[in-house]
Amino acid sequence: MREFDEPSRAAGPGVVADGPVGNPTVLVIDPAGEALHDAIPATWRDLTDRLRIVWLRVPAAPGWQSTVDAVLTRHRDDVQPVLDVVTSGPIAADVVDLVRRHESLVRSVLLVDPEVDVDDDFVRVVVRSHDAADDRIPPPLPLGHPDVVFGVVEELNRLG
Repeated sequence: MREFDEPSRAAGPGVVADGPVGNPTVLVIDPAGEALHDAIPATWRDLTDRLRIVWLRVPAAPGWQSTVDAVLTRHRDDVQPVLDVVTSGPIAADVVDLVRRHESLVRSVLLVDPEVDVDDDFVRVVVRSHDAADDRIPPPLPLGHPDVVFGVVEELNRLG
């Protein structure tokens, strides 16, 4: 598994956001800590004309679980909360458990290279970059990878 506790990944903001407030929100919970420079990764920026992207950088947010609770709770009074959560690899199971406490606010959880089996309509695997029959678990694709963005957009379009 890739090491996510590098000091450079812990530097910078814990949460960055882009896109109009009030638009449907995608909460990205990133175990690798991309978005070091107070901006979401460039591969996601084209989506901000129609989505609000909130990027939580786990290495820079030691209490990331409470931050997720706070972000999700902010949407509880939305007239039509449309919130999708994206995460990957080693924290996928923790995120699914955490988001289930806010299931009325979240439309879906989208996983990239999860290290858990998924058999759930609420939780969808949008990218699996390795062969499931292979015993070795390679590091998950970075959430800023173009294939991840494509898989997320494809699933969001499918969800309507």
